[in-house]
Amino acid sequence: MPYLTFLFICLVWGSSFILMDRATHALGPVSIGLCRLLGGALVLAIYWLYRRPQVRIRWSDWGHIFAVALLSNALPFVIQPYVMVQAGEHAYFGMMVSLVPLATILVSIPILNIWPTRRQLWGVLGGIVCMALAVYDGSARGISPGLLALALSVPLVYALGNTYVKWKLEHLPALPVTTLFLALGGLALLPMQLSPETLTAWKLAGPAEPYDWPLAIASIVFLGAVGTGITILMFVQLIKSQGPLFAGMVTYVVPVLALFWGQFDKERLTSMQVLAIGGVLTMVALVQWGAARTTVVAEPDTA
Repeated sequence: MPYLTFLFICLVWGSSFILMDRATHALGPVSIGLCRLLGGALVLAIYWLYRRPQVRIRWSDWGHIFAVALLSNALPFVIQPYVMVQAGEHAYFGMMVSLVPLATILVSIPILNIWPTRRQLWGVLGGIVCMALAVYDGSARGISPGLLALALSVPLVYALGNTYVKWKLEHLPALPVTTLFLALGGLALLPMQLSPETLTAWKLAGPAEPYDWPLAIASIVFLGAVGTGITILMFVQLIKSQGPLFAGMVTYVVPVLALFWGQFDKERLTSMQVLAIGGVLTMVALVQWGAARTTVVAEPDTA
């Protein structure tokens, strides 16, 4: 049921930005990324032990797994809360992930030798034009070019990771490889977390006066278990069964929910943002209609 999986991921990830915002009341960007990654890895590791699949990971696979863990897990999980704290809003940056499908098409051409259909190309290019309006809107409202560049790097590394999984790790089942992505990504952040001087110098430490501890902890627990562990597993399965472009289209729907939660927090919503998201949804309908396949991903014997 690829569309039900698609919808569930959209709902959870669309709410993740307001949860990250609540976590920043007491935690810094590195702490948030670390807790999300290791919390998600713990949930999946428990499920892995329950399933007890026999998985053979070649030595050559470990380098690929670590590359995805560092590039597409550790890095964006720190960047997202960082730019939200620095700019003082969360809904706007939720819109940036809409660029994942375009980036996926671009990197899939040289890596997977997959060329988009005409409908996919027009749909994604139309989406990027709409998102360009949103980027211009962010610049007009005073968000610095550096923060915008960091925010724009997130969809790029997501697209690279999604495509790399399809390219080099297609033969591994989703559960163990997702668990390793999260665990290794979290461990990669651990040295930085244990160096307060580094956190302070890079403006990655938590607030000087933390507050709302119960809400912050509840938010990070949900983000780790559900928003990271369960949904990333489902997302990797979606990549393996439907391909990185279909899976990447999740990021076209997520911003709509992010903007909704932004209104809940009374964040500024401009007519240009509304126009951009309306255009993006039109492009989603164009590209997604009839795009899902009924491919079944074979899992190894668990006996």
